[in-house]
Amino acid sequence: MKEVVITADSTCDLPKHIIDKYGIIITPLSVLLGENSYLDGVDVFPNDIYDYVSKTGDLPKTAAVPPSSYIELFEELTSQGKSVVHIGLSSAISSSYQNSRIAAAEFDDVYCVDSKSLCTAMGLLVLKACDLREKGFDAKKIANRVNSLVPKVSTTFILDSLKYLHKGGRCSGVERFGANVLGIKPSIAVDPSTGKLDVAKKYRGKMDTVYKQYINDCLKDTKKIDTSRIVIANSGDIPPEILSFAKGVIEGTKDFNEIITADAGCTISSHCGPRTLAIFYIKK
Repeated sequence: MKEVVITADSTCDLPKHIIDKYGIIITPLSVLLGENSYLDGVDVFPNDIYDYVSKTGDLPKTAAVPPSSYIELFEELTSQGKSVVHIGLSSAISSSYQNSRIAAAEFDDVYCVDSKSLCTAMGLLVLKACDLREKGFDAKKIANRVNSLVPKVSTTFILDSLKYLHKGGRCSGVERFGANVLGIKPSIAVDPSTGKLDVAKKYRGKMDTVYKQYINDCLKDTKKIDTSRIVIANSGDIPPEILSFAKGVIEGTKDFNEIITADAGCTISSHCGPRTLAIFYIKK
């Protein structure tokens, strides 16, 4: 059977040690700071994003991985006799997935999965693909199995500010939600059927209290959670005691095989801003 290679867009935001462990190949999106273009996680990082916004008042823009980049990668791998499972950023958010499909059409053994998700919630699907590869599944079966898990991924996060998401135009629900002047903090969720973002819940109070409420809400019904992995992700500047609180709640509610802590990459940080916290898992 052919060797299976798992590839994923940079928006999976998996820590480097995990990417290295599983031999995952990352396809970086582009981040535009003014007239300059950089590759997500290669030559630009979240702190660069925040410095740019602080100095200019402008938000960065992001650009999808072009078909040519996918073609080059898929050609290199398939010419070595390997098959490929590629997992892409939600097609409702970026054209990267569609571009990967365009590229994959030129090859016989390349399979693309629309995660309909983002950040390390998408990364959980990437890791499921790696698990299935370890069990001896071929590329087509891996892609089919991962596709079946897409609707089960819980992708929610809590924002300190709507500024980045509102200006970036990535969440239609923000318009209906209104301004932050009432001191309300929104939890954003990705609809697993469409991959679109919308306001899921509204919290009020000091941010540290809101973080804790969000964490507890995420873990209210652990009987329905796949306990193989859970992720605590953040986009920077989250107080360490909040991250410790999240880990403590997780450890106290269920015996997870792996608790992953991850930093959001540039693409996600560009649209959510700092002090965004997320708990990601897959439902049973």
